[in-house]
Amino acid sequence: MKKILCVLLSVLFIAGMFSACSTKPTNELTKDNVELTVNTVFENLVNFNCDELDKYVSSTTLSIIIKYAKTHSQFSDLGSAMFSSLTYEIKDIDLDNKTVTLAVQNKDMFNLAYDYTSELMKTYSSFDLMQRLTDDTWLDNNLAKLTEEISKAEMQSEQAEITLTILVGRQNLMLEFTEDDENAISGGALSAIKAAL
Repeated sequence: MKKILCVLLSVLFIAGMFSACSTKPTNELTKDNVELTVNTVFENLVNFNCDELDKYVSSTTLSIIIKYAKTHSQFSDLGSAMFSSLTYEIKDIDLDNKTVTLAVQNKDMFNLAYDYTSELMKTYSSFDLMQRLTDDTWLDNNLAKLTEEISKAEMQSEQAEITLTILVGRQNLMLEFTEDDENAISGGALSAIKAAL
């Protein structure tokens, strides 16, 4: 009887450890839950997990990339490459104003994104580019080149500070990224693309 009880207690203890490790963010506006949400968002940016990002992020640009990534793995690969070196540090959580301030740092992607976009615009019209976004062969060739260039990029010399708005959803908190926030986490890629267009 003692052996059975010992085994059962061991199983319960191990199950408790696993359930504690797999804690998911909720919609409670607490400091611990905001930290958990931030950690979840940045972990899923690095892995570019589209379903989880959809659940925890409100972002115009990321939403478009996620839409394409759900049907074309090349965009997921590009997202993973863009965010694989992204680091962050929580600086402040303001529950009253529903904001979280972070220091972020990524590879410096301004020049490579500018050069890549400029080259595409010399070769293709905007209409042609939109048509090619669903062509897997074209995506394989072109996004692989960009992913390779990202892997060679150096880290930015300084962190950027961003303040994200915390949105309370039905089941979990979400972090709202403005265009400036998106630019900061992308290592300047977003502003480079806009400058090249």
